[in-house]
Amino acid sequence: MSERRLFGVLVTFRRPAALAITLQRLSEQDRRLDHLVVVDNAPTAESRDAIAGAEGAAGAIEHLEMPENVGFTGGVAVGMRHVLELGDDQDWIVVLDDDDPVPYATAFSELEQFGEQMLARDPRTAGVGISGGRFDWRRGRIIRVRDRELHGPVAVDHVAGNQLPFYLVRAVREAGTFHAPLFFGLSEIEFGLRLSRAGYSFYAHGDLWRRRREDAGRLGLDLRPGWRLGPTNWRRYYVLRNSIYMLRRFDHTNTAFRVALVNLVKPLVNLPLDPRLAIRHLATNLRACRDGWTGRMGRQVEPDADARHARKAGAVPVGRR
Repeated sequence: MSERRLFGVLVTFRRPAALAITLQRLSEQDRRLDHLVVVDNAPTAESRDAIAGAEGAAGAIEHLEMPENVGFTGGVAVGMRHVLELGDDQDWIVVLDDDDPVPYATAFSELEQFGEQMLARDPRTAGVGISGGRFDWRRGRIIRVRDRELHGPVAVDHVAGNQLPFYLVRAVREAGTFHAPLFFGLSEIEFGLRLSRAGYSFYAHGDLWRRRREDAGRLGLDLRPGWRLGPTNWRRYYVLRNSIYMLRRFDHTNTAFRVALVNLVKPLVNLPLDPRLAIRHLATNLRACRDGWTGRMGRQVEPDADARHARKAGAVPVGRR
């Protein structure tokens, strides 16, 4: 049996009912967390009650109350820094979200065993998870891994958010935590690409990944970006801003320019079809491009109530993987 400890970092924001369900699911795991750090971006009596009533979720639970909303990314960074004070280099950190319960009772034990196997094969393994992605530096987008590759270990650039990403404490200590200025969106991608550049590896569990696609009816999909506009909201701002910022930070200025151009031309193409929606997209995208290009980071647009139950996939919007 592994002597590694398993730390959880769970970020919550104004969802006490969802938080209680997620904590209950943690108590049902056959491999319980050794230590859970709950980072609360909006502490309330309800969230405190949910955490106080979750003794079975982990061997120990800490509630870190934030004085302001630092976003999902900032919350993970805070939680990771706290775990670095407690954990040893060989321990794991699993990143969790308040509205995304662990899907089944053996998830942690299966991923822990998978992580052990990957470290034995590749000592530079920084993280494992159920799924992940590969980044197309020319287009600035995530490449969807093909169905036929989903068996055994799958080498990826990053392990996906909301897919139980396990990170080795040693890698986080050496290469840094999630990049807090992002606030929301692209967290796992930026982290994975940064660590990959530092010589670390990431692997997804192909068999679990395929099972998840089957359960969701997402096998055989051909996901390609289109030119029609969908709803625009605060999440769109952060994903586009962070995409441009990240590409420039990694010295892919030409791709950042291409991404900005596409996202400014697309609303103009749709202007005759739906003028109001096109104008809203154009205004959002202009602001995101400006801020991403000038490095105006952190919380610039307030999260809206209508998106509180959205998953924080942390990826360029190419659909679920």
